[in-house]
Amino acid sequence: MLISLIATKQMAEEIRKALADAGDIVFEHNGKLDSESVKEIFYSASRVSADVLIVDLDVFYGKEIISALQGFRIARPNTRIIVIAPERKPGDEIISSIVGLGIYDIAAGEKESNWSEIIKNILLSPPATYAQAARWHTGQFLNASIQTKERVIIEERPAGIVTIAIAGTAHGIGCTHTALSISSFLARLGHSTAVIEDSERPVFSFLCSVLKAKEGKVEGSYAVYGIDIFPLNESENNNNWNYDMLLKKIKAGQYEYVVRDLGVLDSARKREMYRADIAFVVASAARWRWHEIIDRFDSEFSVVFPLASQSDVEEISFYAGIKGTALPYCPNPFAKESDSVFLKLLAPVLPSRKKRRTLFGVF
Repeated sequence: MLISLIATKQMAEEIRKALADAGDIVFEHNGKLDSESVKEIFYSASRVSADVLIVDLDVFYGKEIISALQGFRIARPNTRIIVIAPERKPGDEIISSIVGLGIYDIAAGEKESNWSEIIKNILLSPPATYAQAARWHTGQFLNASIQTKERVIIEERPAGIVTIAIAGTAHGIGCTHTALSISSFLARLGHSTAVIEDSERPVFSFLCSVLKAKEGKVEGSYAVYGIDIFPLNESENNNNWNYDMLLKKIKAGQYEYVVRDLGVLDSARKREMYRADIAFVVASAARWRWHEIIDRFDSEFSVVFPLASQSDVEEISFYAGIKGTALPYCPNPFAKESDSVFLKLLAPVLPSRKKRRTLFGVF
């Protein structure tokens, strides 16, 4: 039996005792996880073919574990998940949500319990059923004598891979920063996202080195903050677009969104902008640089202004005849400060939701 393990150091030692005769550990993480690293660790675990994933809830601080487990179940639907829940009691909100995901193997007990024996017994037993986990579930369908109204959310998603192109009016204007910010935003929404470098001044290789990026979904990609980065390989490029050379890998990675960092806008890159589902021009709102917008403006593309105030953007929009958007100060492209802005900018290519009320009988 092959085991993936995410646990505190103390619990990991107990689990190793249980696995002495039961299986081998093929993936392991020990220690606490913050909100940013939870998704990364579970993504790494999902890339390993294991029979069982054992998760210790004491590793996590908040509710990020719920979405992480949901993503893991989608990626590895046949892997059995065992949740260790020290000191947790029926009615616990997090465990109730976990049971709602269809994960029924819940190992509960006091801190001083013989956890190695508990885990061993679970591993040697058939997977638990809902009947065994129902006491943890506080969902609204527990009382079979009541009918209830449920909101059904119908989600309409764009067909195929959505391509987003980003180009700047000049070097150093914030094109790469914006491309990474949009990619990070999409990843936080739970979408499989890749960002591809097609700039005149490649920097992604250096970025991956600084951030100590791990291997991404497909060969040649690097995983950073939940997104896959494809740096430009100048030695193999031969003046071709990196995006075109990576089409097979993009398909193999099953990405929902691909963001292209095109660098400084010129005639060739303008053609690439038209190939995208949605495109953005990154520009400066400084008055002495207004000509960069006027000279390169195309009404088909949205214009974003990093580090600009709303009044600055309104002024240049009036004189240039455009509708620009200000991006707030956010030195970290993987942070959330611009999420509300990107939600509006990307609305045409994001899944849309429609709510419908129906009456269900309770099972």
